[in-house]
Amino acid sequence: MVASMRWVRSRRLAGSLLVAGGVAAAGGSGGGCGRERACAEEVLCEVVNDDGTSNGYCWGQCVHEPPASFRTPMLVWTGPEALAPSSCDELATIDPETSERIPFVGASPVFIGRALPVADHGCPVCDCMGPSCALPSIVTASELGTCSDGPGDPTTPFHPPPGWDGSCVSPGFLEPEQFASISIGPTQRCTPFARGEPPQPLAAETGDVAVACGGRVESKLCPDPAEHCMLYQQQTRLPDGWRHCIVSDDASVEECPQPEGTADPRKVFSEKVSVFYDHLVTTPACTPCACDVPETNRCEALVYTYEDRACSDMIFFIRVNEDEEGSCVVPVSTSSLGSLSATWITNEPGRCTPRGGEPFPEVKRGEPRLLCCLPRES
Repeated sequence: MVASMRWVRSRRLAGSLLVAGGVAAAGGSGGGCGRERACAEEVLCEVVNDDGTSNGYCWGQCVHEPPASFRTPMLVWTGPEALAPSSCDELATIDPETSERIPFVGASPVFIGRALPVADHGCPVCDCMGPSCALPSIVTASELGTCSDGPGDPTTPFHPPPGWDGSCVSPGFLEPEQFASISIGPTQRCTPFARGEPPQPLAAETGDVAVACGGRVESKLCPDPAEHCMLYQQQTRLPDGWRHCIVSDDASVEECPQPEGTADPRKVFSEKVSVFYDHLVTTPACTPCACDVPETNRCEALVYTYEDRACSDMIFFIRVNEDEEGSCVVPVSTSSLGSLSATWITNEPGRCTPRGGEPFPEVKRGEPRLLCCLPRES
């Protein structure tokens, strides 16, 4: 990894010229650095790292060539959108020998995308009302002998009033031709409800963003022919928030390249930073409140049906409990239906368990872009 680097001056008769990687060489190697040459003759000079190793002719960052599914290496900034740079100006670097400021050759930052935000907005607290052992609230008579209630089936509601206590009720009167079977709902229920405020709105735009500045990337300047030179883009000279990275061009890419063979791991874009989406819209949401019916409870009742409206001429009775979706009864003989009553066998409700109220962002995603960067220096 390039720390700070020393480079060699090359002079022309017309005056002093600073030559770095990317300038075409007329004289071949860097052996002519420091000698006077003709005006038209430019010399490519070797760059030496502080640790004494050669950086080839690259005054910048040598990196391994990325796979074809990634874009050209760039300098990428990630962080909150409010702090995102609006230009590439801060990427200018300084000549360590002359203190000359060398501008970064790049356009305005290119927006790469937005990362999924952390769902940390507020949500209501879910709870359950009750539970209670409630007598059936749904009673439906059918002209068919199968309690069928599909679309178009000849059924007639015969519901008792809300909060029915089992006393005699007459929801209506059905003639024998209207009453061939009857379905009666279960007894026990849990009612979910929410305590607290609705989810608090997220900011208009949340989650970290990634923007990039694309500078010059040259081949054949680094010691390894498989490497490319990111000119004027040294690792240690980047402002905070910037890194050497590559961005996927293929939405199916899920992993970053890893060092293979003799590749220098410090020069491979192996660190998976995040997945960014080019068109990401998020709104706050919460999972709905619900109640899990208790496993241990006893809510059993007898429901009686009568031919008349005064609960005096009983047709049949049926035992119903909380575990059933509904009970279907087919009378033995043809009769009318005029009234209902019920009594409890066991009224011992358990405890309903609430669930829900978990925060999450509702997300509309665009194309995913995987961001892979050089490993951070220790």
